[in-house]
Amino acid sequence: MTTFGVIGTGSMGSMLVRKMVETGQAGAHEIIAYNRSAEKALRLAGETGVRIAPSARDVAEESDVLLLCVRPLEVRGVLLDLRGVLTPDRLLVSVASDVTLNNLSAWSKARAVRAIPSITSECGGGVTLVAFGDTASASDRHLVLSLFGAMSSPVEIAEEHVEVMTALTSCAPAFIAALMQEFAAAAVRRSGIAPAVAERLVRETLTGTAGLLAASGTDFEGVIARVATEGGITRMGVDVIRQGAPGVFDEILVKTDARHDLVKAKIRETGP
Repeated sequence: MTTFGVIGTGSMGSMLVRKMVETGQAGAHEIIAYNRSAEKALRLAGETGVRIAPSARDVAEESDVLLLCVRPLEVRGVLLDLRGVLTPDRLLVSVASDVTLNNLSAWSKARAVRAIPSITSECGGGVTLVAFGDTASASDRHLVLSLFGAMSSPVEIAEEHVEVMTALTSCAPAFIAALMQEFAAAAVRRSGIAPAVAERLVRETLTGTAGLLAASGTDFEGVIARVATEGGITRMGVDVIRQGAPGVFDEILVKTDARHDLVKAKIRETGP
């Protein structure tokens, strides 16, 4: 039996625990969790039946696989406190952005993996990015890919590409929602229809478009070609997007890259 430990039961940690139990990747009795705020951990235990430990060390000592779900600037402190426990016979899976595999190896002797899930895993969709450290074994790969494959589509990546791919996956639900929100708001300004009606129309159409992409196996250009006939109204709208969107998305990536660099610099300031 593999025992999974979870340190940090905030939004992401709680979601992962719920999905692990829901998908059968681990029984509730095989998961032990800790959170600095006991209230969150106890609430999760009430929902799922998982065990709650009194400390992070207790979780690490009982775990074969440790899911570390704390904020990036907290990772070093947690791992250094557990350094004597996280030996090479344990697997460490960190979901913290900007904490590199080199960081994890410097602060812990456990076999290291980075995973970047998305909130879309709540509905069994989206992508989880996975980067394996040099000491991860074939069985580690199978376990991690199976674990995240039960709740999403896991994609193994080179760590050097994690930031831009995070924008395309983990950050993207917020970006897409913001874009659709602005689309609905433009319709409200133009026509005076109720905001709730505009948002519902856009939301249902977005859901249907995602379903069409999944069911038909077509790509974005295929959907555009089916709807936007040459010289038609939709084609005019697509042309406007083609003209304006590149600058918007280039700026998004510039800003998010700068934020990643800032967080990494702060991590370096915490010590080697």
